[in-house]
Amino acid sequence: MLLYKLINNTITNITKSIIMKNKPALILSFFIICFSTLTSLGQSNSTIKNSFIIHAASLSKSDEAFYTKSIEAADFEQFRLKDQPLILKFKNGFTLELLSAKDLLVKNIAPSIDINKYSNYPALPNHRYPLFEILNTGWVTAAVDPTNTKTN
Repeated sequence: MLLYKLINNTITNITKSIIMKNKPALILSFFIICFSTLTSLGQSNSTIKNSFIIHAASLSKSDEAFYTKSIEAADFEQFRLKDQPLILKFKNGFTLELLSAKDLLVKNIAPSIDINKYSNYPALPNHRYPLFEILNTGWVTAAVDPTNTKTN
């Protein structure tokens, strides 16, 4: 028991000493960690607003607003091409036209966009885009669609 108290007191004193000597560095480190965490959480991979067109024969205004909100919350930037628009099919009965990165810059939709991060073609030859679906919850899903090939 005496040995336990001695070890416990020694560890406590050493810890207090280290904290008191390095207090400014510890506080600075704490704020850097908090800032980094908040910054990384704040970054989102979402579709740029007004950077796409929904094409549908008959779509109610409320459905179009819901689909628009869901698409903007999802990350369709990974599909966007540098110099040409891209058409993606949705199981919900519409197609999505992603404007090219160049068009977004020219039309001032995204004036600070770095068009060099976009490619002109899919990475693999004969690339097939997924068939997308927006669920009632707003989540966007993607499935393999053997009939859906690159269309521009």
